Amino acid sequence: MSVLGESERLDRWYAGTRAARGTIERAVFGDGYGTALFLGSVCFFMLYWRIGVFITDNNAIATTLLNVADGRLHLTAAPYGSGLESPGTYVSGDRVYGRNYGVVFAALPFLWLLEGAATVADVRVVLVACWGLLVMGWAGTLARLFERRWLVAVGSVVAVATFLGSLTAATPLAPLARPVIALQLLTMVATALSGVVLYRLVARIHSRRVGLLAGASAMVATPLGFWASLPKRHTFTVLLLLVSCYALYRSRAAADGAAGNATTYRALAYGAVGLLAWVHAAEALVAFLVLVAVDVPTARSNDRRSLAVVGGVFLLSLVPFFLTNVLISGNPIEPPRLLTPYGEDPGTGLGSGGGPSGGFFETTLVGQMLAKGISVLTALATKLFGGLLVLLTDGTRVYQTFVRSGYIAEVAADESGLAISLTILESAPLLAAIVGVPVAAARRLRSDGFGRLRAHLRTPAGTVDAFVVGSGLLFTLLYMTRLPLHAQVTVRYLHPLFAFGVYGIVRLAVVRETLTDHWRTGLWTYAGTVLIGGQLVIAYLALTGPTLGEAVQFHALLSLATATPLALWVVAAAASDAVPRSYGAVALALASAAGTLFLLLSGLDYFDYAGQYMLPVVRVVTDAVTLVA
Repeated sequence: MSVLGESERLDRWYAGTRAARGTIERAVFGDGYGTALFLGSVCFFMLYWRIGVFITDNNAIATTLLNVADGRLHLTAAPYGSGLESPGTYVSGDRVYGRNYGVVFAALPFLWLLEGAATVADVRVVLVACWGLLVMGWAGTLARLFERRWLVAVGSVVAVATFLGSLTAATPLAPLARPVIALQLLTMVATALSGVVLYRLVARIHSRRVGLLAGASAMVATPLGFWASLPKRHTFTVLLLLVSCYALYRSRAAADGAAGNATTYRALAYGAVGLLAWVHAAEALVAFLVLVAVDVPTARSNDRRSLAVVGGVFLLSLVPFFLTNVLISGNPIEPPRLLTPYGEDPGTGLGSGGGPSGGFFETTLVGQMLAKGISVLTALATKLFGGLLVLLTDGTRVYQTFVRSGYIAEVAADESGLAISLTILESAPLLAAIVGVPVAAARRLRSDGFGRLRAHLRTPAGTVDAFVVGSGLLFTLLYMTRLPLHAQVTVRYLHPLFAFGVYGIVRLAVVRETLTDHWRTGLWTYAGTVLIGGQLVIAYLALTGPTLGEAVQFHALLSLATATPLALWVVAAAASDAVPRSYGAVALALASAAGTLFLLLSGLDYFDYAGQYMLPVVRVVTDAVTLVA
């Protein structure tokens, strides 16, 4: 076949698959803007992606993936960290198991792709090439959306230059790195999808522009981006909770007469929570309680058919969770986290104690399930009540978790004496705008009364609002007794609050008006602060030579310095229509830029001693500049 004939055949194939590609794009990303957000987010995360294990319990997850890939749930091969003694391994009978099996099974396709690619070229070369292709795909998508064909040329130049530059500094990756890489790839994809779901949700409630800004801000201005390349369960919690939010909205916003469509999305909300149980059962239980409390009173219909469909999908989503537990512990509702940790005395698991025993509860499976269920519910209620007491009585701990941490002796003791654990506000100064929510709510209540509030809760957006507030509150109560804690950096146990916080901010009318009318001012301020202000930050750190803890605390103070004017503006603007909205665009941009600078500098310099950069050319650049002593 001639070259011309082959080209025509490829053109026909490309045109023939256009419909299928369009269907996938609409189903997963919503539209081209969602695709661009996804591709741009992944490219951003991979820019500072370091291959390796950074938190000790990640060793157990990588070990679990390695063994599951070999066809077994229990652990025999344990080459990472301290082997079977790594935190996150548990004993059932005479076998040792890992945890987070939902994440592990989701990472299998990525591991298989890496194994296949390794037969053709070194995995690092493949990854660098993939990054280049993603950059070109991102540039092509932007060119199509904005009709700027020159973006394709720019993307191609960046991709080719990075690939060639990385080849000169690339070193082979050991085969044992592949399970870790697979987990990190999965986490980055899940994080980027979280941004897409947030975009699609906000775009449906308000507008595409506000949705895009919300999704992009969550990716580049909050710790969602910090943990994107670190395989922790919190990323998947955020994604599945946002899917539930989106499904709840679609179930309420379905057109009149589309009862089947509404039920489908309602079932999807429960299905996402069911899958969350496969990742972390306690968090799924908390989300389920909130979902039932919000969904049932506000559903357009609770007839037997609707409830049967919703219940059936929910039970189906729990099948992987139940099956994994049966194979490991013999009890469908006893996940590995409730078993005895490896190396500890029997009966010290999270779910030990608190349940009935003897007779029926020990000799039958139903009895064992009831006993374990009672034990889990008792432990959960105790944690929630303890968290409530902390919120109400221990203002110091609340302040050190949400506002300002500084040097906390008991936390720094487990961090080699460094103060590197930031609060919610220090991690994401953009969330300072959330203080405008109670002000706006009080103003609305004064004018409309509580009757309007009850009506709002039955609207599609109001239902999502209630789910976000309820889930955020219960997640806070669930972990409040353990906070502040070391090795968190950004309060990762409360990871969903970052996504919920961005959602809550854009739900404020004053913020939406600002983003709609003054988005150019905001974008130019953001770009200038990152590009020019970032150079000033680098120059200051290079001249002062701080330790890691001092550098991180510098960012804490920088975050608070940008959060304060944002909080003052949003409170004033929510209370009075006379406050200029353009001021808010600048304040939002400065706070967002501070969050972005922390992501970039922490990923490219502060913690670069851990792991190898996926892009070797990045290591060449960062080695030329040392910011921390």
